[in-house]
Amino acid sequence: MTKLNVTAECSVNFAKTLDVADEPISEGIDFAIEARSNNATRKRLQELVGLAEERCPAIYSMTHIVKVRARIVQ
Repeated sequence: MTKLNVTAECSVNFAKTLDVADEPISEGIDFAIEARSNNATRKRLQELVGLAEERCPAIYSMTHIVKVRARIVQ
């Protein structure tokens, strides 16, 4: 890889957090990926992005329902 730059953008609505409206906290996250490689084609770089989308635990938890349990322990 000769260059990799990732920019992420997410709009957050604090209305639900502040209990003033029942609106979604976020509509989504946008990633802009600038990648250059001396030995990979644009198609291969896009395939790698697809693999990351399929296998990344953070992306999985943002795109699937994940049960969360919060509890006080002694």
